Amino acid sequence: MKKKIIGLVDGQSGNIGSIKKAIKDIIQDKPYQLKIIQSDFNPNSFAKIILPGQGAYATLISNLKKLNIYKSLKIYLENNFPYLGICVGMQILSDVGYEEKITKGLGIIQGKIKKFDKKNLIIPHMGWNSLQVNQEDKVLTSSFNEKDFYFVHSYIFEQAKKSDVLATTKYGKNFPSVVKKGNVYGVQFHPEKSHKNGLQLIKNFILNS
Repeated sequence: MKKKIIGLVDGQSGNIGSIKKAIKDIIQDKPYQLKIIQSDFNPNSFAKIILPGQGAYATLISNLKKLNIYKSLKIYLENNFPYLGICVGMQILSDVGYEEKITKGLGIIQGKIKKFDKKNLIIPHMGWNSLQVNQEDKVLTSSFNEKDFYFVHSYIFEQAKKSDVLATTKYGKNFPSVVKKGNVYGVQFHPEKSHKNGLQLIKNFILNS
């Protein structure tokens, strides 16, 4: 049986070691193989793509363009192929980001990325926090409701359509922590650092989406 290829984008925006190990553990003895994407690629070659991101929105977009990944990724997403964006990998799915400078995003899921309105909040929002599942899904099942995941971020997804928000998290106010449009998913937390709940979510994306 020919193995399906899972692409892991290395956008040079943080260490991909944790997510790489998690994927390898999940696909062991499964009909998948992992390939690291570091340059231009054929969007039709991948069954799934995962993009983990740390750091700033503008930096990640800039890196993707410098590495010649941006155009291929946009074609992949516009074809509604399965994608999981983690942290900034989720945020760049939006129309625009306001971190460092105003930067145009991939424009896949309606919304803007803006900084937390402080109101006595410690920024960044860092540590464990729970999900409120609004819509059950084959990746984000109801079993994740009220479960804790690990967050590190100062910016949030705002002005998203209600239909595109699978789950929210409260920190000062409720913000989208899982978004989805078609087969394209984004999570604000780091599932690869969220122990068994996070690994189960990655597993659901790889095996069920």
